[in-house]
Amino acid sequence: MMEKINLKLQKNKKLYFAGDFHLGNPNEISSIQREKHIVKWLDIIKKNAQEIFLMGDIFDFWFEYKKTVPKGYIRLLGKFIEIIEEKINIHYFVGNHDMWTLDYFQKLGIKVYHDPTEFNINHINFLIGHGDGLGKGDNRYKLLKNLFRNKILQTLFRIVHPDIGIGLGKYFSRKNNNKMDNRIANINDERIVNYCKDYEINNHKDIYVFGHSHKVTERQISDKSKYYNVGEWMYSSHYLESDCKYFKIKKF
Repeated sequence: MMEKINLKLQKNKKLYFAGDFHLGNPNEISSIQREKHIVKWLDIIKKNAQEIFLMGDIFDFWFEYKKTVPKGYIRLLGKFIEIIEEKINIHYFVGNHDMWTLDYFQKLGIKVYHDPTEFNINHINFLIGHGDGLGKGDNRYKLLKNLFRNKILQTLFRIVHPDIGIGLGKYFSRKNNNKMDNRIANINDERIVNYCKDYEINNHKDIYVFGHSHKVTERQISDKSKYYNVGEWMYSSHYLESDCKYFKIKKF
């Protein structure tokens, strides 16, 4: 049975959900501009944030070696540390572009999740995750995901010098992202919605929050449950805000 995480949201504090930043794509200049935009957003919301949920694909490619991580992103990582030191929790749901983590983010104080996770916050039941590989269909990707998460294959890849390994990873990640369009976004979002509907049959949740599809969505899963997809930040900058009494998707 899936472990449920219980949290208590303090008075005048809020939850924030955002993801699919895809930092590093499509080039360094636009990525740095986007990173500065995200840091500015974090500076604003930290005034009343208690829990920040990062919905995955924060980086367009991330692969950790034991003593090496991809260069860059210092502005964002520094802001994460600052926020954590101010007693704000950051929850990171790794996506299909940044699943190859070891312990770097945990050492920064970030809470990391590799699968959809149940939360109970102020007596509201949530299911939160990135959204890749869920539901029926997309069997080709599910096979690839199992290969990507294979510890032996990851160890073999780490034998490759980081200059080569990270370079290859960034190349294929950008190539894959260039294939994203509205049709694929709709297919992925519908797949996640159907997964939530199937989940709801045997395990009711009040709120479902996901990313991955790059499509901002707000839909009923049942009479008593709702689904939100927080979209992406490559071409837009949407996020979900809540005090557990209201839920609102906003654009920064």
